[in-house]
Amino acid sequence: MRCFTLLLMLSMLLSCNSAPTPRDSTTLRIATSADPSTLDPRLVRDLPTVTLLHMLYEGLMRKGFEGKIKPAIAQHVDISADLKTYTFTLRDSMWNNGDPVTAGDFERSWKSVLHTNFNAPNAYQLYPIKGAQAFKKGEVSAEHVGVKAVDAKTLVVELEKPTPYFLELTTTHFYYPVHASQNAQQKSDQIISNGLFNLSEWKKNNELSFLKNKHYWDAKLVNLESIKVVVLDENTALHLFENKELDWAGSPMSDIPQDAIQTLRHQEHLHMSPAAGTHWFHFNIANEPFDNANMRKAFALAIDRKAIVENITQGSQKPATGIVPPVLGLLKNHYFEDNAVTEAWDHFQKALVEMGSDIDHFSEVTLCYKAGDRSRKIAEAVQQQWEKAFEVRVLLESCENKSFYDKLTNHQFQIAAGSWFADFADPINFLEIFKDKNNPTNNTRWENERFAELLNQSAMTNSSRERSTLLTEAEGVLMQEMPVAPLFYSMFNYVKNGALYGVYFSELGYLDFKHAYYE
Repeated sequence: MRCFTLLLMLSMLLSCNSAPTPRDSTTLRIATSADPSTLDPRLVRDLPTVTLLHMLYEGLMRKGFEGKIKPAIAQHVDISADLKTYTFTLRDSMWNNGDPVTAGDFERSWKSVLHTNFNAPNAYQLYPIKGAQAFKKGEVSAEHVGVKAVDAKTLVVELEKPTPYFLELTTTHFYYPVHASQNAQQKSDQIISNGLFNLSEWKKNNELSFLKNKHYWDAKLVNLESIKVVVLDENTALHLFENKELDWAGSPMSDIPQDAIQTLRHQEHLHMSPAAGTHWFHFNIANEPFDNANMRKAFALAIDRKAIVENITQGSQKPATGIVPPVLGLLKNHYFEDNAVTEAWDHFQKALVEMGSDIDHFSEVTLCYKAGDRSRKIAEAVQQQWEKAFEVRVLLESCENKSFYDKLTNHQFQIAAGSWFADFADPINFLEIFKDKNNPTNNTRWENERFAELLNQSAMTNSSRERSTLLTEAEGVLMQEMPVAPLFYSMFNYVKNGALYGVYFSELGYLDFKHAYYE
């Protein structure tokens, strides 16, 4: 039956001779693999949801079509001579219910993320702000946080120290405002937002409908009147795309079926876009055997990454021998060799000695991964590689989206598949995840004093060369300790309607439809 299905799918692909066209010139139909995890920008963790947030919200600044930072809700920004104080002057803009967007909305929203009782997974992204981390730890009151709405149109932000990427941070979802009525317990389909589109309807596990926000300050430049986001498995999505019932399938909202990638490439239907992302395996270092660095290194070195990208992913991904992707890269040389099985075996034996154990007492490990065709095939390949290298049994555990992230959050795993896509275009975004074991996004619970000190030093220098050197050394420490095993550097693969233009596909992994149009 599987062979018949594959042949049928390939037949449909081969019979497609023209680009699909939309049912009308103002509606975009895009596939996603699952419902969004949340529509509250303070709580989001997964990449597909970020695209939806960019549709619904807008921050002080935004990335333009060419990837440059431009004013958004802030019409103007003044930066002090010491690069530590930013004064944003807001333009006239409204929430989709007609309320004005004010500087107070930003102050209240950011401070809510920093409140000790608010479980925001990415609160650390606001730590460049003076007093932000201390407030999150309960050491100071909210008045000590360097964010102040002087009046409805003026927001003053004081930083702990000069932060060269701060303006870029203000383009991200971490810095979006939320309406005064929004709280973490509120139903996600009751959203008051200030971006390009409004959420008009959400049929769970089926479809989300978005309509152009007539209150958006720059609505005259938005060509699309509506967007339909349809929840589909990857094979159905590709089938509907080929039948001209979808306009976009694949990255960043879903995957292209692995069995179809080569055919799509041959037909020149497959689009590829550079990604500032790395796929890896998390090790839970709180428990044996991966509390041992040699054991982590053994499992990391035994992976044949080249075989995975050539035979499974097949989308121009590159084997990863570090965690910072080349597009943001610090080091051109490898931190370690791919598929170093002999070296892996040596580390494995050292680990057994250090643990006071032997192979008879270490017989199996469990690899947890998020359900999906590509994820399953990668897990099965690595399972075979590890079992051959170490003669241990590797159990595979497939988890649906919510269950998978719950396991990561609660550290209920031994090894877990994962990835990180940059939130802003700077290497620090990959490294700072591991600075503090209590960081909610640091699922490994690893931390290292020397590593943290190198990151602190990098934040104090004004020399870009010295900063790069310090961050490179920090990545080297991370790769010596191996709390994660790098797998491959990502590449976005997708198919789209040939008549669709003007979509900004960020290397950070989100789509921006502000200037999208059909020709």
